[in-house]
Amino acid sequence: MADYEEGYEYDDYGDEDAAGITAEDCWTSKGLVSQQLDSFDEFVATTMQELVEENSQLTLDQNNPPSSEDNPIALRRYEINFGTVLLSRPVMTEGDGSTQVMLPQEARLRNLTYSSPLYLEMTKSVQVAVERPVPLNELDEEQEAELARGGEHPTRLVWEYEEGGSIDSDKGGPAPDRVYIGKLPIMLKSKYCILKDLDEDDLYAWNECPYDQGGYFIINGSEKVLIAQERSAANIVQVFKKPALSAVSYIAEIRSALEKGSRLISSLTLKLFDKGDSQRGGFGKTVKSTLPYVKADIPIGIVFRALGVVSDEDILNHICYDRNDTQMLEMLKPCIEEAFVIQDREVALDFIGRRGNATNLPYDKRVKYARDIMQKELLPHISQKEGSETRKAFFLGYMVHKLFQCVLGRRETDDRDHFGKKRLDLAGPLLAKLFRNLFRRLTTDVYRYLQRCVENGREFNMTLGVKSTTITNGLKYSLATGNWGDQKKAASSTAGVSQVLNRYTFASTLSHLRRTNTPIGRDGKIAKPRQLHNTHWGLVCPAETPEGQACGLVKNLALMCYVTVGTPSDPIIEFMIQRNMEVLEEYEPLRSPNATKVFVNGVWVGVHREPSHLVKCVQDLRRSHLISHEVSLIREIRDREFKIFTDAGRAAGYYGFQGLINDGVVEYLDAEEEETVMITMTPEDLDISRQLQAGYELRPDTSGDLNKRVKAPINPTAHIWTHCEIHPSMILGICASIIPFPDHNQFVS
Repeated sequence: MADYEEGYEYDDYGDEDAAGITAEDCWTSKGLVSQQLDSFDEFVATTMQELVEENSQLTLDQNNPPSSEDNPIALRRYEINFGTVLLSRPVMTEGDGSTQVMLPQEARLRNLTYSSPLYLEMTKSVQVAVERPVPLNELDEEQEAELARGGEHPTRLVWEYEEGGSIDSDKGGPAPDRVYIGKLPIMLKSKYCILKDLDEDDLYAWNECPYDQGGYFIINGSEKVLIAQERSAANIVQVFKKPALSAVSYIAEIRSALEKGSRLISSLTLKLFDKGDSQRGGFGKTVKSTLPYVKADIPIGIVFRALGVVSDEDILNHICYDRNDTQMLEMLKPCIEEAFVIQDREVALDFIGRRGNATNLPYDKRVKYARDIMQKELLPHISQKEGSETRKAFFLGYMVHKLFQCVLGRRETDDRDHFGKKRLDLAGPLLAKLFRNLFRRLTTDVYRYLQRCVENGREFNMTLGVKSTTITNGLKYSLATGNWGDQKKAASSTAGVSQVLNRYTFASTLSHLRRTNTPIGRDGKIAKPRQLHNTHWGLVCPAETPEGQACGLVKNLALMCYVTVGTPSDPIIEFMIQRNMEVLEEYEPLRSPNATKVFVNGVWVGVHREPSHLVKCVQDLRRSHLISHEVSLIREIRDREFKIFTDAGRAAGYYGFQGLINDGVVEYLDAEEEETVMITMTPEDLDISRQLQAGYELRPDTSGDLNKRVKAPINPTAHIWTHCEIHPSMILGICASIIPFPDHNQFVS
């Protein structure tokens, strides 16, 4: 028999209370595929309704419609309004027309698609513009005088519903109809799945495995999983150094995209040219900007003037916040000289309009073209409304400031492979991209049908006007083939987004559900995107990646990694304004050059003079669960910036169970916020540090631990740690975590 050690307390083995917070607790509440389920739930609960509200109204005007002489109609307007999206339970229709509830196992066996019917509330109304006499109490002085002279009673056009009832009255409008618009494939074990919250016995009764975690779709009987697609984050300014012999030495770039709405990316790049334009005398190192829909690079001073910042002093105030910074002012000198010839906003807009894609336009059209570009296409994530020029000018100044700081060696250039600057598109954003295009096509078909009905004088039937196959077949095609995009434009769509779920072993199934893909060419020999980066710690498994072409491009999430689903940012901005944050429109850089800039999802929203107090307040909000636990707060003290991110797709570490998150004990930290905290590897290190600070002497370590020589010496005077890892083995993914003794090298006897 084995010779057991004396004094070993076997009764303590597996004592849960003694263990404290363990890694096990972190996935018992949600399972290991919660990032897939939460993303899909968010899409159905909020995103789908937002996409419908983007195109919520169709309007068709009919001029000079037929009408009776005693009630002449000047204009008839047909309107269709889209209301609430409704989702039913998963059902199937049998050959005899009867419907019954669909079970996932039945869908697998009968090669069906596990999907739910989608309904949309649609309101059809017909309004007519008719001439009605103006009420006596609303007549102006001229009309009253005309009436007193015996003239005709003045009339005006009034919009009315054709069925009767005024537009302004509450009960005048027609009731909405519920119209079937297609079928939405349902993710297994999501909130909208029949299997949600069933106990073990019920799952056995329905031929389901109780250990199956869900997170996949069933399309034509085949199990399909959506692979998270990695992309660069939008709305962040990044500065890069160019190779030695190119004309441009540094560039600052931003990929600007609206937080809500169409994901069209509008890029803006600032280039620092080494030599000035020799034909025009040469100004030294100048900064030029690439604008959307403009062919030539525009000098930065002219862009500022086109935004309404006209005087040289104002331009300097937007870029250089400290007037004693002679180095930066010296670098700005050539940029100011280059734009000297243009001293007026209209002339600057004309200068940009002349270089636009549209040629041979008259002066006023050129100015309008340039004005539209500055309002709608330049930095659209800040605003696309009129009057946002001040905020855009400040943001442009911030970009130039950041560029010059890198040139002057005050800050390092950015790292393209930093994982905090990446986003993962899961089921929610991927389905949203498809649904947006399919719903737009559906509304176009409805509009054409309405036009035909009006022209031919037929009754408009909403059920006939809606082609339910558009959404059903569009979603099914992409999920079945993996070509993510329009079926007709298959060449431009991304391939391999949806894959057949791997069922070799239970571990390989779970691993497949936590896989990510970087959509860049596999044949390229570039090493940088494939290498393991420091910021992957705790977020991406360092061991589990395929061999060969896809090495380092296909990754797997670490055990405790979670992907955010996105939360609204407006309440946080409101809270900070109440906590004395100056909004950007009121900011005067010369009055408070050392104020900390506050960014929310890449938008500069204001400045604050007491940043440590503000950061503490927002952190307390997160820890007391008043704002979502997945909001990340990054304070960069040296650069005087406080960044808040609430967007979807950030890979965040620690995925603690819900009660601890609500109490603020366990926090999610994404790769960027992780750089602003000090994390100790084990609770033992934390205990030793606290004992030293309390004044205790430590006993010499006689354990013979070979790792002790690589541990940093502890400073008894410093408060070192802010956070503690739950367990260092949590950096591994599903498959790597079951390798025996992964922290030992291989030994062959």
